Amino acid sequence: MLIAGFALWSVERPEEGVEVHRARVVGDEEYTDALERKLQQRRTARTALLFCLFGGSAAMTLAAFATLGRGEPS
Repeated sequence: MLIAGFALWSVERPEEGVEVHRARVVGDEEYTDALERKLQQRRTARTALLFCLFGGSAAMTLAAFATLGRGEPS
């Protein structure tokens, strides 16, 4: 999970595409707003995924150390 988190972090954030610029030039405000909302959703989803990957990695590490000393008594 940690490696996947760093791999995703190293890739650039989603950016505005040609369609957004084209809609701005044409002046289609509704289409521009829809594309910007979609871009914002993609950015939010990426941030949430990064948080979950790093948080999950930390939680698994803590769980591993918490269960490390709980073996069968000799």
